Amino acid sequence: MVKESKIKAVAAFSGGLDSILAVKIVMDQGVDVIALNFKSFFCRDDKSNKGSAGSSINRAAGHLGVEFKSIDLGNDYLEMVRNPKYGYGKNVNPCIDCRIFEFKAVKKIMNEIGAAFVITGEVLGQRPMSQHRRALYLIEKAAGLEGFILRPLSAKLFSPTIPEKKGWVNRDNLLDISGRTRKPQIDLAKQYGIIDYPAPAGGCLLTDKYFSTRLRDLFKFGKINSKNIELLKVGRHFRISDQFKLIVGRDEQENQRILNLSEKGDLFFEPLELSGPSALGKGNYDENIKELSAKIIARYTSLNKQVKVLFKILPESKELVLNVFALEDTKSKKMLI
Repeated sequence: MVKESKIKAVAAFSGGLDSILAVKIVMDQGVDVIALNFKSFFCRDDKSNKGSAGSSINRAAGHLGVEFKSIDLGNDYLEMVRNPKYGYGKNVNPCIDCRIFEFKAVKKIMNEIGAAFVITGEVLGQRPMSQHRRALYLIEKAAGLEGFILRPLSAKLFSPTIPEKKGWVNRDNLLDISGRTRKPQIDLAKQYGIIDYPAPAGGCLLTDKYFSTRLRDLFKFGKINSKNIELLKVGRHFRISDQFKLIVGRDEQENQRILNLSEKGDLFFEPLELSGPSALGKGNYDENIKELSAKIIARYTSLNKQVKVLFKILPESKELVLNVFALEDTKSKKMLI
């Protein structure tokens, strides 16, 4: 007698407690799970990452004993963020369009590896834009996955999915959690002996007020590419004119990162004889803009004396020195993005 093949599922896996529990619940029913984590330009840096094998998401998958794949969403994702069909949330966060985009990628991988359905850690009512009932149904329909998305933590609050109807999972072992409280998940984690999971925090920079302001500025005035998006994550940003922006480092590490993200034709500034920040200027400039940039940099050195600021055009050009006094605080704040 031929043994029946084990049912396989893919999980949209953030490495957070909800996704860990969702995978665990389904694994305990004998389903083989492959965890998929999506990376974009707008993911927050994993502070616990000591190399790809050491990230918190990899560790979570390793503790569960599931296969893990990291998927880069690429440039098409960036275009979706610029022009979302279903609009933004409070900031520049197109949550509904984002989930549709991700689930379309999930469906492609699901078909490639012969998986039968999709698992998510979504909880009904947990997120106001993308996890209310109408949005969840809209997302799975637009992604071409109607009936194939199983949400183990809230499954009993929805009609049975195809995995439940076909008996791949037992509905009696699924849950009915809803809302923003995490107490049921924390209690369940204790039952499973799961103790290594991250505290809840927004992993997407698009929900961050300050990052969103910078991104809107880039969409309006700047050149959209991966380096310019990475620059939004570091330093202080000053919009000096419609054609020119200055990025000022806040410490030695940021100074180096800003320089690493520079492009040919960018302007480079750094103070001489005094400790202070390096800065990168991007866009069209004239002598007034060049001097104003140096004055902003001088503000972060000594406010009561003239400062020498080195200036050059990258990657290589003759170095010039500007002698300036620091710009008044009220003027610099008006330009701060």
